Amino acid sequence: MKRIRVLRRSLIYQGRIVRLFKETLEIDGHRMVRDTIEHPGAVVIVPMLGRSRVVLVRQYRRAVDRMLLELPAGTLEPGEPKLACARRELREETGWQARRWRRIGRFYAAPGMISEQLTVFLAQDLSPVPLEPEPDELVEPVVLPLREALAKVRSGAICDAKTIIGLLFAERLLA
Repeated sequence: MKRIRVLRRSLIYQGRIVRLFKETLEIDGHRMVRDTIEHPGAVVIVPMLGRSRVVLVRQYRRAVDRMLLELPAGTLEPGEPKLACARRELREETGWQARRWRRIGRFYAAPGMISEQLTVFLAQDLSPVPLEPEPDELVEPVVLPLREALAKVRSGAICDAKTIIGLLFAERLLA
């Protein structure tokens, strides 16, 4: 294993959610500079109506300037338990709440540059509640058969990584 030392770490930008750092590293005597982003982590929810239909959201994403079909998800607030975040985001984005929750996986979004780790929850036994989107969210709930959502993954119509991973985790579990 190579020896890695952080020689210098400078805060470049502090945002509402992320912090950007410029770091000088030494790996086995070689110096290099890396930009890294600290993120508090997030949750992804796979809300199932029965065993065959999934609740997704159509949501505008500014970074890609388009509407995407995604699983509901959200960023952890400071000190917030992951399950509490998942419950909150499901209500806010879809207008559903769940009686049964199960953690079905975890993954890093883009570990080459950001520390964000996402935890995936399966939400079952859903019942409707008032939709409460955040003021800056443009979301529309969409219910699809799970098979159709997976077909959209294969065709490229669903191109959001967290949604692809969450749907594949759920498919494996529900098979």
